[in-house]
Amino acid sequence: MAGVGSLHDLMRHYDQHLEGLESLRTLLHDQLAAARRLRDSRSARLAAAIEAALERMDRGCYGTCLRCGALIPFEQLMRRPQRRHCDGCAETPTRAA
Repeated sequence: MAGVGSLHDLMRHYDQHLEGLESLRTLLHDQLAAARRLRDSRSARLAAAIEAALERMDRGCYGTCLRCGALIPFEQLMRRPQRRHCDGCAETPTRAA
């Protein structure tokens, strides 16, 4: 019986994760529309970052750090949904090879 409860918990967490991703997708689309209306260089860079985030979402790799591969916590994605790195990697300077 313990397995059934675990499965239900897993499915509940998965459903919550999907709901969170959909709210982030909506937020990204709203931010993209706002960035496109402004038409300046900073907004163009933001729009490109948002489009890249939506592409990562479509490919199924959204929410993972491009540097270390760790999952980026939902709270960090809500603060800046187009982010490509977790807080730890974003604060660490890149090293020249």
